[in-house]
Order: sequence, then C-alpha cells, then structure tokens
Amino acid sequence: MKKSKENSEQYKWGTNCRGWHLVQSENLSVIEELMPAHTSEEKHYHNFSQQFFYVLNGSAIFELEKEIVEVKKGEGIHIYPQIAHQIKNEESTELEFIVISQPTTRGDRINEPFAKNKLNLNGKKFKSISSSNNGEVSPTTLFEYRQKGNVIWATYQGGGVLFGTLSGRIEQQHLTFTYQHQNTIGDFKTGKCESIIKIEDGTLILEEKWQWTCDDYSKGESVLKELKQ
Repeated sequence: MKKSKENSEQYKWGTNCRGWHLVQSENLSVIEELMPAHTSEEKHYHNFSQQFFYVLNGSAIFELEKEIVEVKKGEGIHIYPQIAHQIKNEESTELEFIVISQPTTRGDRINEPFAKNKLNLNGKKFKSISSSNNGEVSPTTLFEYRQKGNVIWATYQGGGVLFGTLSGRIEQQHLTFTYQHQNTIGDFKTGKCESIIKIEDGTLILEEKWQWTCDDYSKGESVLKELKQ
C-alpha cells in the first residue's frame, strides 16, 4: 500500500507541530513532521531507539548533549540511543523532515529534566512467552535476574527445567551469557545466548537467540516477558 500524508494517521504535538505516521510498528517507525517557525520540542533521550532525521525543507537546529548541529535541506543526522537531543526550528519558515526510529520510540522516551539511569535487571522476573521446539523452557519457566555493574546472572526453573543458572554481561540493550540446567528427566544441558532488550508499554521484553553447547548443538529463539511485581 502506498503511503502519503493524505492516507496516514496525523497527530499534533508541541506548539502547533504536526506529524504523519507513514510506518507504525513495534520494530520501525517512519514519521513525516512539520514544525512552524520558531518552535522546538522538549529535550529528551531514548533508552533503546536509534533515530535518523532527514530534512525535506527548511533548516533544523539539533542540540545533542552539549553540541549544537545545524542540519539543512537534503541533509540528515543519525542519533544513537541514550543521547539526549532536541530539535528546534529557529527560522521564520516552516521546517519539514522525516524521522525514522528503530525500534519505535513508543514507551521509550525520557524528557528533561532527567537523570540518565542505566538499565538494571536486578530483582526482575521474566517468563517465557515463546520458544523454538528444540528448547526446554515453557510458559511455566520462571527466570529471576540479578545485576551488579555490567555483570548479570539468573536462576530459572519450571516446566521442563528442574533448576538452571546463567551468567554473563549487559551492554546497553544487549545481554550475552552462558547457561546450564538440569531437566526433569535428569539430563544436564548447557548453552550460550545473546538477547536484545526491548520495552513494550513499559514492560521489558528479552528477545533471545541461543545455541546448545551439548547434544546436537542446534540453535533456537525464545522471547521472555517481564513479570510486574
């Protein structure tokens, strides 16, 4: 389906600023935006979303942390997660631009004033909501995480798992760890995993890609969802 401002959902923000959702999904957002003369947005940052702004008409001023960057028509700027930023239109004409966000910024925006706190998994509990057929976790498997600095570890049990542990590290929104457990028929299993942390409506989601380091060394994927206290 072709998309344009005419057939896209429109919303208003700030002082008479407007946006049109050209693409709107959990993993990707593409918005065409229009800012009247002498308007700006609040300074903010995103924990997980990276963004690319491309100016269609006018000239934009970006305040990035303590740096000021001017982006003119036909130019763009890539803003990484956890970088505080603010866009301003200081011209006497309208500013039009495209902003691409991956994943969507919905539920992942922290406005100024803010204290930039690193994500902490300490004490958080998760349950499996999906897993490849060659995995041994199920919706009744419960994971309880601990964290100190960038070191993470967890215990897990339930379903086909009698008891298991994992240990690794966290780097921004990525987890890397090894795991081992005993299943309910008495077999000992080991593996390695990389996870991407996402936020959906304020709830943490772990999207895992793992591989057994025993038996057939097969690979699989799982998704864990945070259990709210």
